[in-house]
Amino acid sequence: MKIIVLPKYQSASDFVARLPEAFEREGEVIYAGRNVVKRFDTAYGEWIVKRYKTPNLIQRLAYTFWRKSKAERAFLYAGKLNSIGIDTPEGIGYAECRKNGLFHTGYFISTACHYPSLHPALVTNAEFDKRLASALASFLVSMHCKGVMHGDPNPANILYHTDEKGRFRFSVIDTNRSVFKASLSRKECLDNLKRVTHRRDLLQYIVEEYATLRQWDAGQSVEQVMHALGRFEKRRQFKRFLKPKRPS
Repeated sequence: MKIIVLPKYQSASDFVARLPEAFEREGEVIYAGRNVVKRFDTAYGEWIVKRYKTPNLIQRLAYTFWRKSKAERAFLYAGKLNSIGIDTPEGIGYAECRKNGLFHTGYFISTACHYPSLHPALVTNAEFDKRLASALASFLVSMHCKGVMHGDPNPANILYHTDEKGRFRFSVIDTNRSVFKASLSRKECLDNLKRVTHRRDLLQYIVEEYATLRQWDAGQSVEQVMHALGRFEKRRQFKRFLKPKRPS
């Protein structure tokens, strides 16, 4: 078992080492799907532990020999994002378990963040909050100008709150698929925006605001993002069609 913990949390290494056994019977489930996320009360305060789904054999080989696991990337990216001024819960550590010599299960541990996600205010409501959507566009511009593309920047993965001056502040989660570059091309930035939402009116508004801030042609930018979204949705539908159906 591989255990990596931030130096200031070294005394909590035992907690991390116990996760393979303790995760099933302890903690409060806050999300259960492909991955499972639980809340734990520790001597350091409230921590969040994410257990990633056991990967397939090819992925297990990759994570064993040449690629960083999702848990390791989540930990490393948390530190990197915070270091460049993009808020995300602090990465405390991660653990990797092996079975028959190959990577099997990964756990990522972070501090808790109680801010709400953007999804209800922007996606669920019939009339989305335009001021909040504009602030999100500005935040995405800031991320891209720092060379960062969130791998899945949908509103459920972006939390928000207002500061003492009433300004919106954002914090990102589920960052293990993020991309870091010295600079991003216009095409890369707009292609990344297709993942923000499938709600067309909201996406159009965000892209128009984003393009205006970057002094790009808003109409062309919207057209490019919508085209990319359409192709993205068709590919996803095709993959679902090819996926074997589970027996009922």
